[in-house]
Amino acid sequence: MIKIRIGGWAGQGTVLAGRILATSLALEQGMNVVQKRSYSAAVRSGISYSDIIADEQPLDELVVDSPDHLIVLYQKTLDEWKDIACRSGRLIVDTTRVADTSGIDCEIVKIPAGTIAQELGTSKAANMVLLGALAASSEVDLDSLKKTVSKNLPERYRELNLEALQKGYEYVVEGKP
Repeated sequence: MIKIRIGGWAGQGTVLAGRILATSLALEQGMNVVQKRSYSAAVRSGISYSDIIADEQPLDELVVDSPDHLIVLYQKTLDEWKDIACRSGRLIVDTTRVADTSGIDCEIVKIPAGTIAQELGTSKAANMVLLGALAASSEVDLDSLKKTVSKNLPERYRELNLEALQKGYEYVVEGKP
């Protein structure tokens, strides 16, 4: 079983990233998957997140209180979730928007996802850079994510998001500082 939470500020693409990840795990990797998403009622304000649970066996669990992987795109989100981060197996943060990970005792993968995405043309692809980083550090398959992006995103966004996935993966695999 794998439990993943993707969190950030509303408007950062946490719901889209969760949908892409859940679809990839279910349809491309053949796992049983549940996904829950939550976002603030205010547009582009407040914490937004997606929870994904996947397993090869039927699922009877619906709560992600101790994720295996916690992906965070925004400092205020991490500040509010410090207790969850301390219970997680791995924390993956966008260092473009998350500067302080002090007091968190788990494996931390730091990647400047917003900067990498901006170099590709838009900071809005930071969510896909972080999914690529997840694939490099977990059982999530990069090729499955790419197939899901290719099948589910409008053509005008596909190449950018595919490149963002690849860049995030390469950053972690190559062990960039």
